[in-house]
Amino acid sequence: MEVKWFLVAVMSLLSWGIWGVLGRFASQNLSWREVTALAAIGQMAASISFILLLRPELSLGTGHGIAALVAGALGFLGALLFYWALELNPSSIVVVVTSLYPAVTVLLSFLLLGETLELRQLLAMALAVVALVLFSMGD
Repeated sequence: MEVKWFLVAVMSLLSWGIWGVLGRFASQNLSWREVTALAAIGQMAASISFILLLRPELSLGTGHGIAALVAGALGFLGALLFYWALELNPSSIVVVVTSLYPAVTVLLSFLLLGETLELRQLLAMALAVVALVLFSMGD
């Protein structure tokens, strides 16, 4: 196993884990609208720093460039809805429910991008849905 991709993925996992805790902490005393606005400012500062420091080429005129822009907008929408959900439910439930987004990614990648799906992946997604139902059930 190549180690580099795994270390980068673990850093992403840790970043998102800390992001979820900080979002819940902020939601304890701020409205979801305020949390979303402040988080967006933080994201813009990080994004501008990234662009200025690494100066990536921006291919806006291509379908892939447009897809990247839409992905960014959907990422923001997902965060907005996440903060709203944190205001409505405990993070122990919201984080579990929203962490199942990879199942959506796998399914859409299969349907739209022609990626393959193995039986074990289908089984894992089915178990994830069962977990979602169990976590969502009230006492």
